[in-house]
Amino acid sequence: MLDDIIKNFVDILIANEDEARAYTGYDDEQKAIEKMSQHVTYAVLKIGKRGSYVSHDNTVTRIKAQSGNAPIDTTGAGDLWAAGFLFGIAHGFSIEKSGKIASACGYEVCQVMGAQLSNDAWSRIKKLI
Repeated sequence: MLDDIIKNFVDILIANEDEARAYTGYDDEQKAIEKMSQHVTYAVLKIGKRGSYVSHDNTVTRIKAQSGNAPIDTTGAGDLWAAGFLFGIAHGFSIEKSGKIASACGYEVCQVMGAQLSNDAWSRIKKLI
């Protein structure tokens, strides 16, 4: 049933490692992203501090995670990552640039308690645009 929903109604599929494993049955990241990308325009496999994979037009692009300070709290990291990626795609940016914005959003929200970014954090993200 989930396969039918994705095939018929989903254009962009974003999952973390656990979600991808539950959907695809694969622990192997390459097999998981391949399975995820079968019926969608964009498939994203987020792999935490190791970054992410984005599949589009039969090409898988590895996106590096933004690094720096150790995370304080990961609340909202996946949501902010997705927001950054969708912002980039919606504005016609490349996969690489959209992924870089996404990684910056995910990183910045991990630097605070909760999911409220400061104006300084937003300024750092906006410099990537």
